[in-house]
Amino acid sequence: MLRTADRVPVIPQVTYATASWCGMSISEGLYNAEKMAEALITGYRKLDYDGIYVGWESSFNLMAEAMGCRLIKKGDNLPSVEKPIISEPKDLERVKVADPNRDGRLPMHLKALEIVRRRVGSEVPILRYVPGPFTLTCLLRGLRETMMDLLKRPDLTHSILEYSTESSLRFALEALKHGSDIIVVADPMASPDIVSPETFSGTVKPYITRILESVAKSGGIPSLHICGDTTKILEHMVETKAKILELDYPVNLRYAKSKVGKQVCLEGNIDPVNLVLKGSPRQVIDKCKECIQDAGTGGGFILSTGCEAPPNTPIENIRAMVHAARKYGVY
Repeated sequence: MLRTADRVPVIPQVTYATASWCGMSISEGLYNAEKMAEALITGYRKLDYDGIYVGWESSFNLMAEAMGCRLIKKGDNLPSVEKPIISEPKDLERVKVADPNRDGRLPMHLKALEIVRRRVGSEVPILRYVPGPFTLTCLLRGLRETMMDLLKRPDLTHSILEYSTESSLRFALEALKHGSDIIVVADPMASPDIVSPETFSGTVKPYITRILESVAKSGGIPSLHICGDTTKILEHMVETKAKILELDYPVNLRYAKSKVGKQVCLEGNIDPVNLVLKGSPRQVIDKCKECIQDAGTGGGFILSTGCEAPPNTPIENIRAMVHAARKYGVY
């Protein structure tokens, strides 16, 4: 993982952004595995990046639906959870551990993985997001309520975390069987922007670790994505047994490289909105060059966006990322 390759790999976090590149609506791919796979493969073939993220929409919303939440959708946008399903401890009876081969649209996402794997073979690694336990818990219970529970009813939080972790773990292991190489636990609500480093270490980290350790034991590569400025928890993130840390754009890559770059592979971290969505190709290239200079030395770095590229991201800006890796990332 930390060996020096011939150049810095580039794997932009591109999923539903591929829809506009092939004249497809987001809604078409949300409910159709073939359409989803078609858009993802089209993006890969057009731009020739070094890995494919398979699966549209936030993995935690997808899993919340499979566990009993109702989603709402407006226009050609991604669905979101209408409201939490746990108002009181007794409501835990309404929550179920999701079966990835049966519940919600999880089977459709596994089918999309199979299609992409079959069509691209072993050309590039396939990555799959699975929901972070704490973010999923916040959806099932509500963010405000979860924050209060951490202080007043921590046992309830841990009970919900058990359901969330088991659901995510089962999905992760099935994703490996259906073609994924890298499993990314995405836990944005675990960010220091929301919970303290102490809460992350004591409450959240053990559940993430359980998933990532199981992924590694099953032959997959475990990766961790937490949004925002994760500088204060970099070492805690390493302790989850992740082999890759996906870092959002507020994190200083040069510092992260010096702090944990000898222990894990770092991935990131072009601003997905202000640069990848709204910037020019020249601006994207300049930032990519800076990222490579900050974190590329000695290997162990993947050039990427800091988070998922938004819908309607210009294809020219992702092409600029690929170009920058080819030009400035050669060892």
